[in-house]
Amino acid sequence: MRQPHDLEANAVRSVRSSGATPRHRWGSPLAHAWQKAPPNPKELMMSKLSHQLPILLAAVLLAACSSEVTTKSQMIVCDTDPDSGTILRCEPGDEGGEDTCVDVDEDGDGQPSDDTDGQVLSYGGSPDDGDGDGVPDADDCDEHPGEVDLPYAIEPQLGDTVTPIRDAFAEKGAQPHAIVAVEMEDGGTWRLAELTGDVAFTVTNADCNHVGNRDVGRDRVFVTWQNVDGSTETDHLDIRYCD
Repeated sequence: MRQPHDLEANAVRSVRSSGATPRHRWGSPLAHAWQKAPPNPKELMMSKLSHQLPILLAAVLLAACSSEVTTKSQMIVCDTDPDSGTILRCEPGDEGGEDTCVDVDEDGDGQPSDDTDGQVLSYGGSPDDGDGDGVPDADDCDEHPGEVDLPYAIEPQLGDTVTPIRDAFAEKGAQPHAIVAVEMEDGGTWRLAELTGDVAFTVTNADCNHVGNRDVGRDRVFVTWQNVDGSTETDHLDIRYCD
Protein backbone atom coordinates (compact mmCIF):
# COMPACT_ATOMS: atom_id res chain seq x y z
CA MET A 1 0.00 0.00 0.00
CA ARG A 2 1.39 3.48 -1.01
CA GLN A 3 2.13 6.02 1.67
CA PRO A 4 0.45 9.49 1.54
CA HIS A 5 3.69 11.28 0.71
CA ASP A 6 4.21 8.94 -2.28
CA LEU A 7 0.73 9.79 -3.58
CA GLU A 8 1.44 13.52 -3.19
CA ALA A 9 4.76 13.28 -5.02
CA ASN A 10 3.15 11.39 -7.89
CA ALA A 11 0.42 14.07 -8.07
CA VAL A 12 3.00 16.84 -8.32
CA ARG A 13 4.87 15.04 -11.13
CA SER A 14 1.58 14.54 -12.96
CA VAL A 15 0.58 18.19 -12.62
CA ARG A 16 4.00 19.50 -13.66
CA SER A 17 4.09 17.28 -16.74
CA SER A 18 0.66 18.62 -17.80
CA GLY A 19 1.66 22.31 -17.32
CA ALA A 20 -1.14 23.00 -14.81
CA THR A 21 -0.77 24.84 -11.53
CA PRO A 22 -0.37 22.31 -8.72
CA ARG A 23 -2.97 22.10 -6.02
CA HIS A 24 -1.89 21.33 -2.50
CA ARG A 25 -2.90 21.14 1.07
CA TRP A 26 -1.89 24.28 2.95
CA GLY A 27 -0.34 22.34 5.81
CA SER A 28 2.02 20.27 3.67
CA PRO A 29 5.65 21.03 2.73
CA LEU A 30 4.47 21.41 -0.87
CA ALA A 31 2.19 24.29 0.14
CA HIS A 32 5.06 26.21 1.64
CA ALA A 33 7.14 25.69 -1.48
CA TRP A 34 4.48 27.26 -3.70
CA GLN A 35 3.60 30.24 -1.48
CA LYS A 36 4.73 33.68 -2.72
CA ALA A 37 7.09 35.87 -0.73
CA PRO A 38 5.27 38.45 1.47
CA PRO A 39 4.75 41.86 -0.31
CA ASN A 40 7.20 44.69 0.29
CA PRO A 41 5.46 47.49 2.33
CA LYS A 42 7.27 50.22 0.35
CA GLU A 43 6.13 48.74 -2.97
CA LEU A 44 2.56 48.55 -1.65
CA MET A 45 2.64 52.25 -0.68
CA MET A 46 4.04 53.33 -4.07
CA SER A 47 1.40 51.26 -5.85
CA LYS A 48 -1.39 52.93 -3.88
CA LEU A 49 0.04 56.40 -4.56
CA SER A 50 0.26 55.73 -8.29
CA HIS A 51 -3.45 54.86 -8.32
CA GLN A 52 -4.49 57.79 -6.11
CA LEU A 53 -2.38 60.51 -7.81
CA PRO A 54 -4.82 61.19 -10.71
CA ILE A 55 -7.68 61.56 -8.21
CA LEU A 56 -5.66 63.98 -6.08
CA LEU A 57 -4.71 66.07 -9.12
CA ALA A 58 -8.34 66.26 -10.25
CA ALA A 59 -9.40 67.43 -6.79
CA VAL A 60 -6.74 70.19 -6.80
CA LEU A 61 -7.83 71.42 -10.25
CA LEU A 62 -11.48 71.42 -9.21
CA ALA A 63 -10.69 73.47 -6.12
CA ALA A 64 -8.69 75.97 -8.18
CA CYS A 65 -11.53 76.41 -10.67
CA SER A 66 -14.16 76.82 -7.98
CA SER A 67 -12.10 79.59 -6.35
CA GLU A 68 -12.63 81.83 -9.41
CA VAL A 69 -15.68 83.77 -8.26
CA THR A 70 -17.81 85.57 -10.83
CA THR A 71 -20.55 88.11 -10.21
CA LYS A 72 -22.32 87.52 -13.53
CA SER A 73 -26.09 87.97 -13.12
CA GLN A 74 -25.56 88.67 -9.40
CA MET A 75 -26.18 91.76 -7.30
CA ILE A 76 -23.33 94.17 -6.56
CA VAL A 77 -23.14 97.19 -4.25
CA CYS A 78 -21.05 100.18 -5.33
CA ASP A 79 -19.63 103.04 -3.24
CA THR A 80 -20.14 106.47 -4.77
CA ASP A 81 -18.38 109.79 -4.33
CA PRO A 82 -20.55 111.95 -2.03
CA ASP A 83 -19.85 115.10 -4.06
CA SER A 84 -19.79 114.03 -7.71
CA GLY A 85 -21.78 110.79 -7.41
CA THR A 86 -19.08 108.98 -9.40
CA ILE A 87 -18.95 105.24 -8.75
CA LEU A 88 -15.73 104.36 -6.93
CA ARG A 89 -15.68 100.60 -6.22
CA CYS A 90 -18.07 97.65 -6.25
CA GLU A 91 -18.38 94.29 -4.48
CA PRO A 92 -20.95 91.48 -4.30
CA GLY A 93 -24.01 92.30 -2.18
CA ASP A 94 -27.58 93.52 -2.37
CA GLU A 95 -27.93 96.03 0.48
CA GLY A 96 -26.80 99.58 -0.10
CA GLY A 97 -26.80 102.63 2.11
CA GLU A 98 -25.73 106.24 2.05
CA ASP A 99 -23.43 107.07 -0.89
CA THR A 100 -23.99 103.66 -2.53
CA CYS A 101 -26.01 102.18 -5.35
CA VAL A 102 -27.05 98.62 -6.26
CA ASP A 103 -26.97 96.87 -9.62
CA VAL A 104 -27.23 93.52 -11.39
CA ASP A 105 -23.83 92.71 -12.92
CA GLU A 106 -25.08 91.33 -16.22
CA ASP A 107 -21.71 90.62 -17.85
CA GLY A 108 -19.69 89.51 -14.82
CA ASP A 109 -17.02 92.23 -14.88
CA GLY A 110 -17.75 93.40 -11.32
CA GLN A 111 -18.90 96.83 -12.55
CA PRO A 112 -22.40 98.27 -13.08
CA SER A 113 -21.61 99.12 -16.71
CA ASP A 114 -22.56 96.05 -18.71
CA ASP A 115 -21.67 94.93 -22.24
CA THR A 116 -24.62 92.74 -23.27
CA ASP A 117 -24.34 93.52 -27.01
CA GLY A 118 -27.67 95.32 -27.05
CA GLN A 119 -29.65 92.59 -25.31
CA VAL A 120 -32.08 93.66 -22.63
CA LEU A 121 -31.80 91.32 -19.66
CA SER A 122 -34.85 91.37 -17.40
CA TYR A 123 -34.89 90.12 -13.82
CA GLY A 124 -38.37 91.32 -12.96
CA GLY A 125 -39.46 94.89 -12.68
CA SER A 126 -41.99 97.34 -11.35
CA PRO A 127 -43.29 100.81 -12.26
CA ASP A 128 -40.23 102.36 -10.56
CA ASP A 129 -37.78 99.95 -12.26
CA GLY A 130 -37.18 101.52 -15.63
CA ASP A 131 -34.67 98.98 -16.97
CA GLY A 132 -36.39 95.88 -15.60
CA ASP A 133 -33.36 94.57 -13.71
CA GLY A 134 -35.25 94.14 -10.44
CA VAL A 135 -33.59 97.12 -8.73
CA PRO A 136 -35.71 100.24 -8.04
CA ASP A 137 -34.51 103.28 -9.96
CA ALA A 138 -33.80 105.15 -6.72
CA ASP A 139 -31.13 102.57 -5.79
CA ASP A 140 -30.08 101.41 -9.27
CA CYS A 141 -26.53 102.23 -10.38
CA ASP A 142 -27.84 102.22 -13.97
CA GLU A 143 -29.95 105.24 -13.06
CA HIS A 144 -27.28 106.82 -10.90
CA PRO A 145 -25.99 110.17 -12.14
CA GLY A 146 -22.41 109.21 -11.30
CA GLU A 147 -22.21 105.97 -13.29
CA VAL A 148 -19.71 105.96 -16.14
CA ASP A 149 -21.12 103.86 -18.96
CA LEU A 150 -21.85 103.88 -22.68
CA PRO A 151 -25.20 103.21 -24.34
CA TYR A 152 -25.38 100.61 -27.09
CA ALA A 153 -25.72 103.31 -29.78
CA ILE A 154 -25.95 107.04 -30.35
CA GLU A 155 -27.74 108.72 -33.28
CA PRO A 156 -26.28 112.09 -34.37
CA GLN A 157 -28.65 113.87 -36.77
CA LEU A 158 -27.95 115.89 -39.91
CA GLY A 159 -26.83 119.40 -39.00
CA ASP A 160 -26.05 118.59 -35.33
CA THR A 161 -22.72 119.65 -33.85
CA VAL A 162 -21.56 116.64 -31.89
CA THR A 163 -18.80 114.96 -29.94
CA PRO A 164 -20.28 111.45 -30.23
CA ILE A 165 -18.34 109.73 -27.48
CA ARG A 166 -18.76 112.49 -24.89
CA ASP A 167 -22.42 112.76 -25.89
CA ALA A 168 -22.85 109.01 -25.43
CA PHE A 169 -21.36 109.10 -21.92
CA ALA A 170 -23.61 112.05 -21.05
CA GLU A 171 -26.65 110.09 -22.25
CA LYS A 172 -25.92 107.38 -19.66
CA GLY A 173 -24.65 109.55 -16.81
CA ALA A 174 -21.21 110.79 -15.79
CA GLN A 175 -18.12 111.46 -17.87
CA PRO A 176 -15.05 109.24 -17.35
CA HIS A 177 -11.92 110.53 -15.66
CA ALA A 178 -10.17 110.19 -19.03
CA ILE A 179 -10.76 108.62 -22.45
CA VAL A 180 -7.72 106.42 -23.03
CA ALA A 181 -8.27 105.09 -26.56
CA VAL A 182 -10.78 104.97 -29.42
CA GLU A 183 -10.49 102.27 -32.09
CA MET A 184 -12.76 101.47 -35.01
CA GLU A 185 -13.92 97.96 -35.77
CA ASP A 186 -12.38 96.29 -38.84
CA GLY A 187 -9.87 99.08 -39.32
CA GLY A 188 -12.34 101.82 -40.25
CA THR A 189 -11.22 105.45 -40.32
CA TRP A 190 -14.39 107.55 -40.74
CA ARG A 191 -14.22 110.56 -38.42
CA LEU A 192 -11.54 108.72 -36.44
CA ALA A 193 -9.40 111.87 -36.05
CA GLU A 194 -12.31 113.77 -34.49
CA LEU A 195 -13.30 110.82 -32.29
CA THR A 196 -9.80 110.18 -30.92
CA GLY A 197 -9.12 113.90 -30.46
CA ASP A 198 -12.53 114.53 -28.83
CA VAL A 199 -13.14 117.29 -31.38
CA ALA A 200 -16.65 118.54 -32.13
CA PHE A 201 -17.91 118.38 -35.75
CA THR A 202 -21.14 119.06 -37.64
CA VAL A 203 -22.95 116.08 -39.15
CA THR A 204 -23.20 116.37 -42.96
CA ASN A 205 -24.73 114.32 -45.77
CA ALA A 206 -21.35 112.67 -46.20
CA ASP A 207 -21.68 111.22 -42.69
CA CYS A 208 -25.18 109.99 -43.42
CA ASN A 209 -24.24 108.31 -46.72
CA HIS A 210 -20.75 106.92 -46.13
CA VAL A 211 -20.30 103.14 -46.09
CA GLY A 212 -19.41 102.45 -42.48
CA ASN A 213 -18.02 99.32 -40.87
CA ARG A 214 -21.52 98.30 -39.74
CA ASP A 215 -23.75 99.63 -42.54
CA VAL A 216 -24.42 102.79 -44.55
CA GLY A 217 -24.01 105.69 -42.15
CA ARG A 218 -23.11 103.37 -39.28
CA ASP A 219 -19.80 102.77 -37.51
CA ARG A 220 -18.79 100.79 -34.45
CA VAL A 221 -16.00 102.05 -32.22
CA PHE A 222 -14.35 100.55 -29.14
CA VAL A 223 -13.77 103.05 -26.35
CA THR A 224 -11.39 102.54 -23.44
CA TRP A 225 -11.72 104.92 -20.52
CA GLN A 226 -10.24 105.41 -17.07
CA ASN A 227 -12.30 105.72 -13.90
CA VAL A 228 -11.42 107.95 -10.96
CA ASP A 229 -10.07 104.93 -9.05
CA GLY A 230 -7.52 104.29 -11.80
CA SER A 231 -9.28 101.24 -13.23
CA THR A 232 -9.99 101.07 -16.97
CA GLU A 233 -12.93 99.71 -18.92
CA THR A 234 -13.60 99.06 -22.62
CA ASP A 235 -16.97 98.98 -24.33
CA HIS A 236 -18.25 99.36 -27.87
CA LEU A 237 -20.44 102.15 -29.20
CA ASP A 238 -22.40 102.20 -32.43
CA ILE A 239 -22.60 105.62 -34.11
CA ARG A 240 -25.67 105.78 -36.35
CA TYR A 241 -25.59 108.98 -38.39
CA CYS A 242 -28.99 110.37 -39.45
CA ASP A 243 -30.81 107.24 -38.26
